[in-house]
Amino acid sequence: MNVTKSLTVAFASGLLLTGVSAISAEAHTDGIHDNCTNFNQKYKNGVGTRNAVDKGGDSTNFLRNNRIYWRAEKHNGDLDRDNDRIACEGS
Repeated sequence: MNVTKSLTVAFASGLLLTGVSAISAEAHTDGIHDNCTNFNQKYKNGVGTRNAVDKGGDSTNFLRNNRIYWRAEKHNGDLDRDNDRIACEGS
């Protein structure tokens, strides 16, 4: 009886792990966070946090959204190379 239960748990765990990896791969297939060219196709002037100020001082028309900014930063930290909390801002 213990062998059957162990096999069932192992099989279920394998299915769970397979499902999680498939979901993770699907979540990043669009490539929006790969580079600023892709990112700006969806967010034309970039995305910044609510209180972000452009270091150059000339970009003010970016989308202000903390959730989108931090999700982009988590996927690709190079989207905000000047660390002003605005990802892919236009110049």
